[in-house]
Amino acid sequence: MSGFIVLVVVATITASVAAEDDYVLRATCDNKMTVYVDGMEQQVDGLSDWRKESQIPLPSDFKVLAIKCEDVGGKVGVLASAHNDAGEDVLVTDGSWSCSKEEEEGWTEPGFRESSDTWEAGDVIGKHGVSPWSKIGQISDDANWIWTKNWKAWETVYCRYATPPINTLRATCDNKMTV
Repeated sequence: MSGFIVLVVVATITASVAAEDDYVLRATCDNKMTVYVDGMEQQVDGLSDWRKESQIPLPSDFKVLAIKCEDVGGKVGVLASAHNDAGEDVLVTDGSWSCSKEEEEGWTEPGFRESSDTWEAGDVIGKHGVSPWSKIGQISDDANWIWTKNWKAWETVYCRYATPPINTLRATCDNKMTV
């Protein structure tokens, strides 16, 4: 009796950014800012002074960056950028962010689903450097001041940036596999 063996290999390959290198988030908001990374509040100096950037370590494998900004009068806005070790922008505040005037449970966490009734694309007020703010720290020149669309009507906004989902390949093979 002749026999043969069939070997089945199941491989999971996940494409992601290497987690060993962290980014630096540089952010401010007019006036008081609270920053969350994947649901965890970040404690750093300068969160209540819009004239200065706050620098916050940001893991390169983060899923959600969330900023609550409270205005206490005058102009409003959230301004932020994250940079890798080479100083290149990996994200800036722009229309790819989502903003809401309502705080919803879990809004700072991965897996939160934004409702179209409450959340909208961040409305660009102006480029970094625009009056009355001028340039602030080392925040990217490509960053924009953002808020909700009716930006004069709200004293507090909740803005978030969620990284695009990571694609996973699952495969089986009974002979030879090249991926």
